[in-house]
Amino acid sequence: MGWIDWTLSILTIIVGLVLTVVVMLQSSKDQQSAVTGSNTFYGANKSKTLDGVLSKYTIVLGIIFCILCFATTFSIIK
Repeated sequence: MGWIDWTLSILTIIVGLVLTVVVMLQSSKDQQSAVTGSNTFYGANKSKTLDGVLSKYTIVLGIIFCILCFATTFSIIK
C-alpha cells in the first residue's frame, strides 16, 4: 500500500468517527408528536436549531464517507 492508500484509509476512519459522534449528538425523533406536526415554531425553524445543523452535517459527512469508501476501495484494488 502506498501513501495514497494510507491517507484515504485514515481519512475514512476519521470521517467515520466524526459521523458517529454527530449522529449520537442528535436528539431522538420521538420527541415530536403526531398531533403537533411541523406547524409549530420549532418545526418552522428547525434548520436554525442544533438538530437542524447536525442533520445537515450528517448528510454531508455521510456523502463524504461514501465517496472515501469507494475511493479507498478502488485505490487498494488497483
